[in-house]
Amino acid sequence: MEKKLTESKAKAHQRSDQEDRALGYKNWHRGLKRNLYMLDVDSIEWRVRDGELIPVGVMEITRTDSDQQIGTAYLDKIIERFEIRDFQGKIAKRLASILGVKAYIVLYKYDCSEFFVYNLSDNGPWNKFDPKGMESFLESL
Repeated sequence: MEKKLTESKAKAHQRSDQEDRALGYKNWHRGLKRNLYMLDVDSIEWRVRDGELIPVGVMEITRTDSDQQIGTAYLDKIIERFEIRDFQGKIAKRLASILGVKAYIVLYKYDCSEFFVYNLSDNGPWNKFDPKGMESFLESL
């Protein structure tokens, strides 16, 4: 099987389907005892610096499918979900601390026209980016 690349020569999605191939395992694991806690970290941003692979950020990704303006109340609910309702934020921050990087929540509009980034490690603030701004943010890590 030949590796597919994007226009920028990054590794492309290799399969034609969009199936979450880990879903079966995730669902099975959710049926186990509560003390067997698992979290699928959405992504870890990496860079090559001086020939070394270096982690630069832990990213928890969430999406909005709405065309409505994203307001403070919506963003506050996301923080509440990550910080209070679920262990997701606590685990992301702990993993980031172990790696020596920051943890972020990335909210993106379904069409990737807008991005909102929250520094989970430093408790904010939210920053809004267009696609170019988001690319610049990622480059700054």
